[in-house]
Amino acid sequence: MTTNEQVLMLGAPRRRGVSASVGRWLISLALLLVAGIAIGPILYMVKASITPSNGRGLTLDAWAHVLEQGLARAGLNSLVLCVLAIAGVSLVATPAAFAIAKLPFRGSQVILGGLTVLMLVPGQTSLLPLYFDIANLGLIGNVPMAGLLYAVGQLPFATFLLTSFFRSVPSELVEAAVVDGAGYPRILRSVAGPLAIPPLVTLGVLTFIGVWNDLLFAMLFLPDGSQRTISVVIATSGSTQVFDVTQQMAGALISALPCIVVYLIFQRQLAVGLTAGVGK
Repeated sequence: MTTNEQVLMLGAPRRRGVSASVGRWLISLALLLVAGIAIGPILYMVKASITPSNGRGLTLDAWAHVLEQGLARAGLNSLVLCVLAIAGVSLVATPAAFAIAKLPFRGSQVILGGLTVLMLVPGQTSLLPLYFDIANLGLIGNVPMAGLLYAVGQLPFATFLLTSFFRSVPSELVEAAVVDGAGYPRILRSVAGPLAIPPLVTLGVLTFIGVWNDLLFAMLFLPDGSQRTISVVIATSGSTQVFDVTQQMAGALISALPCIVVYLIFQRQLAVGLTAGVGK
């Protein structure tokens, strides 16, 4: 082997190492840019919420004003709706998805296709007829009914998500349980159910965020002042003549804090649940 060939062979790993290092730096720079874009609006909201209208100094008056609007009761109302919606959608979507994925029957794919199509339909399209129907039943202002409406709204996505997961569960597990004499409800409760905890956590987090931040349905179906949710309280806390940016930013931050905390607690399960079954 000549000297030139030896030099070329020794130089190749160095060039690959430099290229890999440059690539890592570029990826890090891109991630920092994306993080800056995501964090930038939050920092602006924090600054706007503590800056008075005259732009001089810093103050927490906007935060105090928003907190005086009964946020504790409103937060409890929102939490009750979130719990009702999560419980309702989980209890219905889990057995439905298990049946579609592991117990195929005539029309199961048609049902799944219909639910997939419903995911593309905005909920606002059915708002007026739904309101008149609920009003005719005398259930406007009924908290369990509002929770049921939220659960029904999340049902198509929940069924689609859980069906994708249950399809990734080996059929041998179900068959072995059947051979051992377990019925399908027992299989769902003792075998498939525990395996579905990550997607169920994902479903719970997404449902919580959606219900907690909802404004339109809460204003229409829970018009009583004692039933107002946190989004409604924050939206109506400002003056009717003047739009106070400081109060709105403070209210938005207070409303977003529970969602951020929930996401940080369950972020690992959320990532696992969203990717469960993608290879099937």
